[in-house]
Amino acid sequence: MFELYKKRQLGDNLGDTFTFFKDFGKNFFKIFFIVNGAFLLLLAIIIYTLIKVNFDAIKNSGLENNQLKSDLIGYFDNNEGLTLTLVLICVVLFLIFSLFNYAYPVLYLKMLENGKKDFDLNAVLSSFFKVFFKLVKFSIGALVIVFPVLLIALIIMFFLCFIIIGIPLILVAIPTFFTFFNLWFYSYLTDGKRFFESLQHAYYLTKEDFWNTIGTTFIMMIIMQFIQAAITMFFYFVGIFISIAYFIGNSDSNGPKSLEPSPLLIGFITVIVLSLIILGNIFNNVIVINQGMIYYSLESGNRQESKSIDLIGDHTNE
Repeated sequence: MFELYKKRQLGDNLGDTFTFFKDFGKNFFKIFFIVNGAFLLLLAIIIYTLIKVNFDAIKNSGLENNQLKSDLIGYFDNNEGLTLTLVLICVVLFLIFSLFNYAYPVLYLKMLENGKKDFDLNAVLSSFFKVFFKLVKFSIGALVIVFPVLLIALIIMFFLCFIIIGIPLILVAIPTFFTFFNLWFYSYLTDGKRFFESLQHAYYLTKEDFWNTIGTTFIMMIIMQFIQAAITMFFYFVGIFISIAYFIGNSDSNGPKSLEPSPLLIGFITVIVLSLIILGNIFNNVIVINQGMIYYSLESGNRQESKSIDLIGDHTNE
């Protein structure tokens, strides 16, 4: 049986992350892909349309006499409404998509904590919409209040890198800020604490077992970044190869027809963009689950203390 509340060392935090996906991965990713399917379908349509609009603009402008730039500006001026509408829809969808994907691992572990094992789609969506406005408030609060402070601290450390001392500082600071933010998010959603209350709680949790916690985060980030970079570079070079092959194949024809938008090429670019988005969210889910292992490990001490106090109270009543 998978146990959330238990004290973990660095190896346990990493090992239990992969054990979680071994035990619950099928159900976890099943719901993940079902929910994301609708978002991805809409994003695919919008991305395909935007790419096609750009290709049409380039095709109609031609390349002679430096006319491309002015014609493109004129084209988008004449189609400003369509472009802005598509971009706005894309941004709104992406924001909802991002909120769900970041909250999903936290909500899943919370339901697992409550004794559930196999969750259906309705249970996850119901849980998500219950906390949707909390997520919006958290995002706005973090963006306005906390992120500027963290950004200033990172900038200072970046400049300290020029005098060597900043290099080890920034290597520690990045996983520290990342862990702090995730512990804050877990405290806010899992325990139902208020914004500043969960912020304070995350600060104490981060200090509690600092080097074990930060070491876990650092190693997991390195693993995920390495895998993601390898996959991204693969798609990047495949995309370049196909694009070059397409333009070479159309280089015999002169004029606008040489840039005739191919549905196959546009479709392939759309698939690559969506694949990178979904892969990024999968890797993010793995990291957030790992942060959950850290969170429940740190909270296990508080849970044991609460049980001890309750037992003392029961004996007193006797």
